[in-house]
Amino acid sequence: MKEQTTGHFVGAILGNVFGILLFNSVLLWRTYTRGVILDTWIDILWATNLSLGIQMLGNLLLAFYRPPRFYALMRALFAAASLLSVIVFYIVFPLDFSGIVGAWLNTLLKVLLFVSMAVAMITAIVHLVRFIAGPGHGEKRAAAHRP
Repeated sequence: MKEQTTGHFVGAILGNVFGILLFNSVLLWRTYTRGVILDTWIDILWATNLSLGIQMLGNLLLAFYRPPRFYALMRALFAAASLLSVIVFYIVFPLDFSGIVGAWLNTLLKVLLFVSMAVAMITAIVHLVRFIAGPGHGEKRAAAHRP
């Protein structure tokens, strides 16, 4: 795993701030989206804001304190928060592309959201196992099998 610097975490915080601003302002320019953004957009904001807020707080902590187990725990939390956000987006699905390009794009996006859910679940599990197993657990086992 590549060592993360404080700058990486600060950059992630700035990206999360931008994401919160973007997601919360979508309804302001909804009239220009030709009906793609639905009124139900507001129903996803709580999950999106929660996910991005957890990631901002976690990245702030990681900017100053990042032992391997804590880092793994934070990554598991980030993945779980992202999973929640994607599940809510999938259930509400506040978009409708059928009037512009056809319903096929709605279906494709739902498939991609489903794939994102699977990736987030796997990521959360992997980092949770790394948190429980502790630092270097896999490296010790690999070193024992070297000739």
